[in-house]
Amino acid sequence: MARVSQTENRGWKALLPHPEHARDVLRLATPVTLGMLTFTLLSIVDTAMLGHLGSLPLAASGVAGVLFFAVAFPLSSLSVGTQTLVARRFGEGTYEACGHVLNTALLVCLALGVAFVVTAPGLAKLLAPLSSNDPQVREAGAVYLHYRFYGAPFMLLNSAALGFFSGVGRTKHQLAGSIIITAINVVLDYLLIFGNAGFPQLGIQGAALASTIAMGAGTVYYGVILLSSPFKRRFGTLRSPWFASRWLLPMVRLSAPILAQRVLSNGAWSIFFAIIARIGTVELAATNVIRSIYHLSIMIAVGLGIASAALIGQNMGAQKPDRAERLAWESVKLATYAMILIGILFIAAPGWVFRIYTSDPVVISIGRLPLALLGLVQLVAGAALVLSQSLQGAGNTRYVMLVELGCVLVYLPTVYWLGLRTPLGLVGAWMGEYVYWIALAVAMIWKFRSGSWKTIKL
Repeated sequence: MARVSQTENRGWKALLPHPEHARDVLRLATPVTLGMLTFTLLSIVDTAMLGHLGSLPLAASGVAGVLFFAVAFPLSSLSVGTQTLVARRFGEGTYEACGHVLNTALLVCLALGVAFVVTAPGLAKLLAPLSSNDPQVREAGAVYLHYRFYGAPFMLLNSAALGFFSGVGRTKHQLAGSIIITAINVVLDYLLIFGNAGFPQLGIQGAALASTIAMGAGTVYYGVILLSSPFKRRFGTLRSPWFASRWLLPMVRLSAPILAQRVLSNGAWSIFFAIIARIGTVELAATNVIRSIYHLSIMIAVGLGIASAALIGQNMGAQKPDRAERLAWESVKLATYAMILIGILFIAAPGWVFRIYTSDPVVISIGRLPLALLGLVQLVAGAALVLSQSLQGAGNTRYVMLVELGCVLVYLPTVYWLGLRTPLGLVGAWMGEYVYWIALAVAMIWKFRSGSWKTIKL
C-alpha cells in the first residue's frame, strides 16, 4: 500500500511546476509575455477609444485590422526562421553567425516593407470591399488600412529583431520596446482620435497613424540596442556582412511554412469577420471587442511558447534534446494553469470584461455569452499554442503548417453553418473555436510525444 501511495504522490507532483525548469522557462518567458501583453494594449487602446465614437468606427477598425494582419503579418514569419537559426547557433557557441542571420533577415524585411509603403493607397482600396457590405464601414476601413500599411516596414523589422533577441535569450528588450511602443500609441491615440491639445480630430485615421508612428519608435529603439557595443562585439549585429546568402535559404525554408500558416490563420479570421458582417454591424462591433480580449488572453501562452521554442533551439544546438523536451512540457504546464485562470474570468464576469472596451449596452449584451463560452476553450488553447511553437523552434515548421490547414478546413465550414444556418448566430460562430483548438491540441500533443522532432538538423 505504501508503494502505491508513493506512486500516486509522484503522479500528483508531476503536475506541479518543477522549480529549476520553471525558473529557466520563466526567465525567458516573463519579459516576452509582459512585452506581448503590453504590445497587445496597442490594439486594445485603439478598440477602446474608437468604441467611444460609436459602433461604426469600432466595426470598421476591427475588420480592417484583421485584413491588415492577413496581408502584412504573414511576412513577419521571417522572425520564426530567424529565431530558430539564431537559437541553434547560440547553443553551438557560434555567436557571430547569430548576427549574420539577423542582418540578412533585416535586409529582406526592409525590402518587403518598402513595397507595402509604395502600394499602400491602392492596396487599401483593393482590400476595403472585403471588409463589409455596409458602404460606410468599407469607406472607414479603407482609410484605416491606408495608414496602417505605412507602418508595415516597422512591423517587419521589429519582428526580425525580436526573433533575434529571443534566440540569444535577451528577451528583456522585447518588454522595453513594447512599453515604448504602447506608451507612444496611447498618447497619440488620445491626441489624434479626439483632437485633443490642439491636434486635428482624425477619428479612425488618427488611430491608424498613432499605431504606425508608435511602431516606428519601436524600430528606433531596437536599432539603438543592436548598435550598442555588447551586441556588435559579440554577435556582429548591424555591421558587415549585411547579407549572408548562406543563411537565406535555411531562413526561407523554415519561414515559408509559417508564412503559409499565418496566411491561413489570418485569412480564416478575415473570412470569420466576413461571416459575422453578414449577421449584422452590431455583431461585428461585438466580435471586434471579443477578438481583442481573446488575443490578449492567449498572450501568456504565446509568450511561454516563444520561450519554449528558444530553449528548444538552444538545447538542441548544445546537443541536449532531452532537456529541451522537459522544458517544453514545463512550458505547457505553466500555460495551462494561466489559461485556466483566464477562462474562469471569462465565465464569471464577461460583462465586466466587455465594459473595459465599450459602454454600448447593445454591444455588451450581444457579446457576453460568446465571451463566456470562450472561457472553456482556454485550457486546450494553451497546450496547443506552446507545443506548436515548440515544434517550430525545433525546425518542424512544415508539420505545424499542415495541421493548421486541416484545422482551418474544418473550422470555417463549422463557423459558417452555426453562424448563418442556425438560430445561434453570433454564439454559434464563436463556438467554432472549440473545433479548431481541440483538433490543434490533439495533433500537437501527438507529434511532440513522438519525439521525431529531436532528429532535425539545421
